[in-house]
Amino acid sequence: MPNFKFYVNVSLATCLALTPGLLGLGTDPVLAKRSVTPNAEIADKQEKLRVVVELVGAPAIEQAKKKGKKFNELTKVEKDNAHGLVKAEQKKAKAAISKKGVKAETIEEFTTVFNGFSTLLSATDVQKVEALPEVAHVHVVNEYERPEVKPDMVTSNGMVQSQQTWGDYGYTGEGTIVAVIDTGVDADHRDFRLTDDTKAELTQGEVESAVSEFGLPGAYINEKVPYAYNYYDENDDIRDDSPGASMHGMHVSGTVAANGDEATGGLKGVAPESQVLGLKVFSNDPNYASTYGDIYIKAIDDAIKLGADVINMSLGSTAGFVDADSPEQQAVQRAVDNGVFMSISAGNSAYFGNGYDLPYANNPDTGVVGAPSVSSASTSVASLENDQIQLDAFSIQSGDKTDKIGWKKQDGPAFTNGDYELVHVGDGQPGQYVGKDVKGKIVFAVRDGAYFYSNIQKTAEANGAAGVIVRGAVGHGDYVSMALANPQIPMASLSIKDGNELQQRLVAGEQMNIKFAGDRISVANRAAGSLSNFTSWGVTPNLDFKPEISAPGGQIFSTLNDDQYGLMSGTSMAAPHVAGGAALVLERVDREFALSGTARVTMAKNLLINTSKAVTDIGPYNQQLNQNLPYTPRRGGAGLMQLHAAVSTPAVAYEKTTKEAKVALKELNRSKATFTLVVENLSDKAVSYDVSSSLQTDLAIERTAGTIQNAMEAQPLQNASVTINGKKANTVKLKAKQTVELKIALDVSKAQVLNPKTLNGLVSAKDVFENGYFVDGFVRLTDVNGAEGNPGLVVPFVGFEGDWGKAPIFDASIYESGSFYQTAGMVDQTGNYLGMNLDESFTSDTIAFSPDGDNVKDVATPVFSLLRNAKDVKYRIVDESGDVVRTLRQDDELRKNYFDGGRNTPYYYSADYKWDGQLNGNPAPAGKYFYEIEASIDYMKKEAQTLRFPVKVDYTDPTFSAKWQDDSLSVKANDDFSGIHSVEYFLNGKSVAKLANGSASHAFTSPLNETDEVSVRVTDHAGNSTTKTVAYSTDSEKPGVFLDAPLALSPYATSIVPIKGSIQDASNINSFQVDGIDVPLTWNETTKRYDFSTNRTFTDGVHKLRFVAEDAAGNVANFQRTIFVDATPAVIEIGKLPKQIGKKQTTVNVNVTVKDNFDEVKLLVNGDLKFSQALKAPYEMRAFSRTEKVTLPVTSGENTFTFEAVDLAGNVTTKTITLFKK
Repeated sequence: MPNFKFYVNVSLATCLALTPGLLGLGTDPVLAKRSVTPNAEIADKQEKLRVVVELVGAPAIEQAKKKGKKFNELTKVEKDNAHGLVKAEQKKAKAAISKKGVKAETIEEFTTVFNGFSTLLSATDVQKVEALPEVAHVHVVNEYERPEVKPDMVTSNGMVQSQQTWGDYGYTGEGTIVAVIDTGVDADHRDFRLTDDTKAELTQGEVESAVSEFGLPGAYINEKVPYAYNYYDENDDIRDDSPGASMHGMHVSGTVAANGDEATGGLKGVAPESQVLGLKVFSNDPNYASTYGDIYIKAIDDAIKLGADVINMSLGSTAGFVDADSPEQQAVQRAVDNGVFMSISAGNSAYFGNGYDLPYANNPDTGVVGAPSVSSASTSVASLENDQIQLDAFSIQSGDKTDKIGWKKQDGPAFTNGDYELVHVGDGQPGQYVGKDVKGKIVFAVRDGAYFYSNIQKTAEANGAAGVIVRGAVGHGDYVSMALANPQIPMASLSIKDGNELQQRLVAGEQMNIKFAGDRISVANRAAGSLSNFTSWGVTPNLDFKPEISAPGGQIFSTLNDDQYGLMSGTSMAAPHVAGGAALVLERVDREFALSGTARVTMAKNLLINTSKAVTDIGPYNQQLNQNLPYTPRRGGAGLMQLHAAVSTPAVAYEKTTKEAKVALKELNRSKATFTLVVENLSDKAVSYDVSSSLQTDLAIERTAGTIQNAMEAQPLQNASVTINGKKANTVKLKAKQTVELKIALDVSKAQVLNPKTLNGLVSAKDVFENGYFVDGFVRLTDVNGAEGNPGLVVPFVGFEGDWGKAPIFDASIYESGSFYQTAGMVDQTGNYLGMNLDESFTSDTIAFSPDGDNVKDVATPVFSLLRNAKDVKYRIVDESGDVVRTLRQDDELRKNYFDGGRNTPYYYSADYKWDGQLNGNPAPAGKYFYEIEASIDYMKKEAQTLRFPVKVDYTDPTFSAKWQDDSLSVKANDDFSGIHSVEYFLNGKSVAKLANGSASHAFTSPLNETDEVSVRVTDHAGNSTTKTVAYSTDSEKPGVFLDAPLALSPYATSIVPIKGSIQDASNINSFQVDGIDVPLTWNETTKRYDFSTNRTFTDGVHKLRFVAEDAAGNVANFQRTIFVDATPAVIEIGKLPKQIGKKQTTVNVNVTVKDNFDEVKLLVNGDLKFSQALKAPYEMRAFSRTEKVTLPVTSGENTFTFEAVDLAGNVTTKTITLFKK
């Protein structure tokens, strides 16, 4: 089966909009409760899919791994041989594909970190290709979105100790190469230079040699950017400069390696002397904002060939799976195996349900960290807010007072330098302009209502203003980014504080002028010191430890095209800090330890993680409770990267088995866990550390009675223990180059947490977190000399107490309580919910549809919300006996519905999930079925979970009777399966009432007359309906039905029975049915009656025919008539006859058996009645069998006897025998 894996919402990890604070989260979703729209249409079998064909052979980089070298350190012969083997295998595989009749034109080829190529295939061809012995897997390619964010305009080097590292150790990135896989780079920017070009690690000659040797598509650019290429557009246009370009890659590259003159306004990145490979993987086509995973792999492939030390990937697909088979994750792993440090952003989706509501405490699986940062080999980077924000500034002149205020530019024209008068226009609505001259002036507005930013801008523009300055809505925060509609004048936003002060002064009557002169100002970031609220939480779906480290990513100042600078936010901005930091730390690793391959990367990574600084959780509840706890490692990893500490620490600490400076405990064993840390003194001097540890978990709160939620903040895990070598605290002393082990033991069997109702007093953690909880902590090693000693070390750890498979995969449905998103259910082909009552309440017992082709509830499609990532998702129909009667579909992987402020839908819904009511190619028999969705989590073969919806298949229209009582029309409706949904009344074609009760009555408020047309439509829950006109009438007499045939209790000898008669009534006859089947009527002018004459076919048996006639006034005649149909004659069986009759014999006895389907039978012999039996009550078709001994008189010669059996309907069966007497 093809290895199809479809991914959702994959993007560059730049934060486009900050999420609301925890206390401001709403509980009312912006969702349609009545219906849903599809969100995941999957390609049909013939539509072309972009895929990566992975071959079974190893890529060329494996040869370098075996030799313990980086790939570019191999000799030319070794590299040529390695690539030659891979290319030969690819040639063979392509020939095999062609032989299968599959046309597969190559898009990209991968030879170094991955053996395969990308192409376009139909789903049908995918199966053919994957069946080939040369092919390992066929992967559907990930699609990545280009960021639309535009920058504004602070250095964060101080926060990560960059300058201190440059000054004290001389580690500046010199001799290192960092590949930036992103949207492009402006290699001509004034800050993109090396201080000494002769110290370039990658020279022009080496690049040209690699281009020639490997057929690389790019070219040498300059000493700072020795190689670049546009991998998407397949050209040399390496800048991100299309209309609306984000310049994301340029911003990232500057954070890594900018080397400007800060004295003249330039900027320095973290590793200013490193070289940058500008690997552009997004198109310059402004209308095409995506790229593909195979393009990324190609860029990684080429980066390895060029000798990259670090690769930065500021990208991610939210809630990623750890998938060792993913082409991208394979590439990441092999790059690390070759000694390349992979810095990848964790993502910007915060946590599950972000922007919708706080997660429920019974759903511990709140992580949404993105792929490929979930790859075990990557370094996953979280985002911390910058301390300062650098902004453009204008001056306010009022009398002798001049103030400088920072502002944030919005889309549209730029402010022209000059002096302007400032005019206050309230909230910016048109009425605020009355009597004010604003032409050529700047207007100031304060949004404190529902007048949108685009309206504020357009109104100012319409009144001739030269520009607009806005203090945004308080809930939108400082320097809000505003959605505008093609503005023709410039617009700026302010901080709430500056805006309020400006408003107060203007309202007080101050006259002000404003001056734009290209100034800048640095202002304090109100969120300084906190992790960014957008940074994606871990852990991974399989309980791996991600993210691992934090770096500044909120409000980061860096380079843009054309010697410009700007501000961006996102884990995209955090990852290049770590990429640049890794370049500096690798200088130390290469200088001191001479490691290669994975060991080289692991040492650098451990140094970075070990020396990270704890970041205090300053969430609102933590501030209220004054807990002073660090952020959970599931959000910020070990803490904030500290480069000076990383290059100066004399020791490292890591887990003994993995050799990594982090510990993923996975599930605890009976509430306990142990692990061993290795502390290694790297120096020639003795060192001593005090060792301590602590335990914490998530803070649970009860904001709404009965609903316990995760506040997404930390709290201490109390009455739990953690020991180091059997003690709560310990001291470890290491001689030069010595290694010691520390055994860490946890016990949370008696753990308690704050009472979520009061946040006061302690209760059992297991009682609060019914499906388990995380056990977070840090082992800290602090130099015994305190602040004067060596940098401390930290090893973060994360475990889970409970059964990781217990928490639900599927959200509860709208038919039950406890649903988080309140969207899961069954819908019809229009997206309207099945089982929805007229009052918009929901009941699962009335989920029904009628797949009869009338375009009303013809299909039943599930809408479901995933609380967790799901694997092996199966969709099937099950009958009442529990047997699977149809399998509809299977998905290998589906990601949780994380929401992220609406950027991800809170449900899965696609026409590909529908049940059209077919079983084995035929309509399903009416009855009760179940639509089941089964899925498993990505962890150690945990038991699958099932979401089950009862579904009724109902083809039968409801019936009803209607009767007038004055001006009220009463309806009695009946539906014996799916149930009555509604009774709707129409007057002259217009609906006047719709009622839910099957026994309904509606009083018409306007006087009626007999010319009014009144009709009623009764609909069941399956969409079947019956509509009848009920003419207004004072007639209260039932119709008189006179039957000429069939006669009551009459037997019929044929299966065709006549139905004939007439109906008499004072009103028109609306309908006449026999056994629910309409019978046509003909008006007889002579008799003034309705005549009817038809035939019906019946099987043998007793039939009770129901005759129902309803007149236009709603009067109903309803009676029953019983008939017998006996078209099958009786059977006569004559027993053994004598062979001869003696001369003296005068009689012969013969046994005669008579059988019939009814028990009214008589037997005659030569007209003489031998027996007779009449039909007995109760009337039913009872089988009859009787054997009679008949005495026959005989005379000499031939004696002939005729036997006759006559049944109920008069059918005669005859049998003749002849006896001869001598």
